[in-house]
Amino acid sequence: MSLQPSSPAEVPSQTAAVARAAFPRGNAYMRLRDDFGTVFTDAQFTALFSSRGRPAEAPWRLALVTVLQFAESLSDRLAAEAARGRIDWKYLMGLDLTDPGFDASVLSEFRSRLVAGHAETLLLDTLLTLCRERRLLAARGRQRTDSTHVLGAVRSLNRLGCVTETLRAALNALAVAAPEWLRAHAEETWSERYAKPTDDLYVPQGEAARRAHAEQIGRDGHTLLAAVFSPDAPTWLREIPAVILLGRVWLQNFQIVSVDDETGTEVDADHSNPQTTQVVWRTTSEGIPPSLLMIASPYDPETHCAKKRTTTWIGYKVHLTETCDADRPRLITHVATTLAPVADRDALGSIHADLAAYDLLPDTHLVDAGYVDADLLLASTRNYAVTLLGPSPQDTQWQSRQSGAFRLQDFQIDWDRKIATCPAGHITTSWSPDHNLGRTVMRIRFSSADCKPCTLKQNCTRSPRRLLTPRRREEHAALEAARAREVDGAFAEQYRWRAGIEGTLSLGVRTLHLRRARYLGLAKVHLQHVLTAAALNIGRIADWLAGETVASTRRSPFARLISQAA
Repeated sequence: MSLQPSSPAEVPSQTAAVARAAFPRGNAYMRLRDDFGTVFTDAQFTALFSSRGRPAEAPWRLALVTVLQFAESLSDRLAAEAARGRIDWKYLMGLDLTDPGFDASVLSEFRSRLVAGHAETLLLDTLLTLCRERRLLAARGRQRTDSTHVLGAVRSLNRLGCVTETLRAALNALAVAAPEWLRAHAEETWSERYAKPTDDLYVPQGEAARRAHAEQIGRDGHTLLAAVFSPDAPTWLREIPAVILLGRVWLQNFQIVSVDDETGTEVDADHSNPQTTQVVWRTTSEGIPPSLLMIASPYDPETHCAKKRTTTWIGYKVHLTETCDADRPRLITHVATTLAPVADRDALGSIHADLAAYDLLPDTHLVDAGYVDADLLLASTRNYAVTLLGPSPQDTQWQSRQSGAFRLQDFQIDWDRKIATCPAGHITTSWSPDHNLGRTVMRIRFSSADCKPCTLKQNCTRSPRRLLTPRRREEHAALEAARAREVDGAFAEQYRWRAGIEGTLSLGVRTLHLRRARYLGLAKVHLQHVLTAAALNIGRIADWLAGETVASTRRSPFARLISQAA
């Protein structure tokens, strides 16, 4: 399809007259048109369309319909009907009363163009640009970030169900791509095992029986892979995505071992006795990949299993960042969709980098404890001049909980000479860095010859000698400063502004289905979250234009009574 950019037209007089009659006081979409115009223009989407072919629907209108669709949680069909029949939508898009609209499939095609053109954030970025021009949004204010889990648009499968469905998916793909080849290589028993979905198949009870069942599936998959990669098989069979995924899943869940023909035990490949190979189900002893690498579903390989406290899910994670200045509307400035097992602190760096690219960095960034670490406290200030405000990691050693015990702060550390002195006056014997999970701590050890006879040992350590593990010098200083800041009463006054992000997540979950992925794949799910954020911003802008203020948190009469008595 081709795009011939055109200037958005004014609202037709008949459409305006009917809309004013239907809404004498106006409504959210009419106010948005009056104050923000059409929001989008065709020129912004030129790169997503060809210069030749059948003329496409005006993309600026499709962008508006897409945002409104998410604001009201409508399907493509209902959104297309609303564009044809609702007067406030026609007013916003400047359509005649007799405009026939468009087919619902156009919306799906438009979203696909956004993903293919890596323009998932285009709609949200355009809206934020307009807000900056109208001084509804400014950099170096106050912003807050939080995350929530997102369920993938796939069934929740255990490992056995995943390998079964992966083999089914590969067989179905080959049945479409190479039916004659598959008919010649498929075994007779496969139709009984893989013709029906996993939920309809019988799975034997008992650990030994289930393992034998899993290894039978492993042998079937290995047989199929061997046939696909045999020299006489068409080479293009190896490039089918379902076949590639089958190889990855089999590598993660099975291993091939050599077995002695006489004893039946596992042996090395260079064993002298005759041996055969067997496909063995992987357990923790053989090694299972971490959840960040483990494929949880063949229908969306980018979904992964994750657990946060008591919540376990298969899917993704979304991070929302919004402004929270008192004199401006609360607007979502950034959306990050990550793989489910990615920790919150690992997403903060990219959030700051993206905000810096659009000149939307805050002065104070309010976050919960999951985003705060010593290196992040330092990097936020050093790289972006952002004050990261949140509960800092606390000292969890027993000395910090026992009165009179010697904490890390009771030791004198000379960073230049790499020497630490304990309260008894002894100095360290070793100082070395320890790198683990992306963090670096300094392992500072005292001599057991000094610690064992020391009269202060009972207040210092329960081990033969004391070990200190501070972070690197600058990180240690940033962490200590953050801990000291939390004792100040001003910290609680500043940090109370973070609570509002919980309400934003709740609104997104309850009204816009933020926690349920509509689509398959990280890119499309990210587009869903960006459009959800744009829809929330549209509603908040409309409320701001109508003069509506942010309501305070509702409390029950009993809660108010108790707080007054206290």
